[in-house]
Amino acid sequence: MLTVLYRLLVLPFYVRNAGTFLVVVLLAFGFMRPIDHEALITAALGSPFLLSVIIGLWTLYTYRTLSFVRSQLAAPEHLFLDTLRLVPTPTRGLFWLILLGKLLLPVIGYAVWMLARAVHYGAWGAFLVIIIALITLVTLAAVGADYRLRHHPPNAFRLPRTSVKLRYELFFPTYWLRHKPLSLLLTKLISGGLLVGVCRLYPTDDYDERLLLIGLMLALITHSRVAQELSDFEHRYLIFLPNLPLSTAQRLTRYALTYGLLWLPELLLLWRNVPATVSIGYVSLLWLTGWGWLLLLHVLAYGRNISPEPWQTGVFSGFIIGLLAIMFGLPVSAWLLVGWGGAAGLGYFWSSELNFNTEGTEDS
Repeated sequence: MLTVLYRLLVLPFYVRNAGTFLVVVLLAFGFMRPIDHEALITAALGSPFLLSVIIGLWTLYTYRTLSFVRSQLAAPEHLFLDTLRLVPTPTRGLFWLILLGKLLLPVIGYAVWMLARAVHYGAWGAFLVIIIALITLVTLAAVGADYRLRHHPPNAFRLPRTSVKLRYELFFPTYWLRHKPLSLLLTKLISGGLLVGVCRLYPTDDYDERLLLIGLMLALITHSRVAQELSDFEHRYLIFLPNLPLSTAQRLTRYALTYGLLWLPELLLLWRNVPATVSIGYVSLLWLTGWGWLLLLHVLAYGRNISPEPWQTGVFSGFIIGLLAIMFGLPVSAWLLVGWGGAAGLGYFWSSELNFNTEGTEDS
């Protein structure tokens, strides 16, 4: 029975989130050295605030895994799992603890690393907090999964829902927040962290504004998969969208507003951490440049069945070329024109190609 549950609940979770885990591993161990992780863990063991932030991230990951398990239990093809309720409660609870322990392996692995450091430094208070947090997360996740198994949706307790009419520009951000919160959180944390990092690094040496441009490019790389996410969302839930009587300008304007909303937190971070020697106008121009390049990435990726590996290879190749252009002094105004101009030009070409394909489909 454990083998069946593993293949239905654990293995699909890691397969579906393989890209997210790969990005986390590359960023965690590609940009940070082991000594940096040791320093972070040491600081967290001595700081209740940092330790609570880490435990909060663990809680968010646990919520994500529990949501996946609950959705799998509700899937029509998995209704036979309802018979698991016939298993005695102690045995069933042991099953859930084992399965949730496997799903929380990334959290448990990092917690073990922190526990080893806590023993080394004699931080017994932090050691106890980490142990309690782990036991609580695994236990609550197991209880939540078992509760979902024993209570079908019609009989489950639900809070009353309010209906709010959303504009089109809010469709994808709302979907991303509700259904893929971990992806959204990681994208924004990494992007914002990179921008804040270069802003804090700027005054420490004789840097110029090229450093900020490099940070902007790195922040854009973290958003390189957003266009594909948006494309998949619309092809799944808004299949009628290509047939609506909207002009190219209207379509591009709506996408521009959507990306402007997604890119807004970066503007607030730039304004909050702007270096003393850099003007507010320049960082605002920098943010506008990033907005245009997000729209350009959207035009390049939207509606195309591009495998993740070639797409990421192209993005990183573009980063290398852009890095050379920045080193040779290409100003931010040129990047602004290329981003918005390329998005508008390719957008009109993309729209005409889309209309042609739609007409061909209708004729056939």
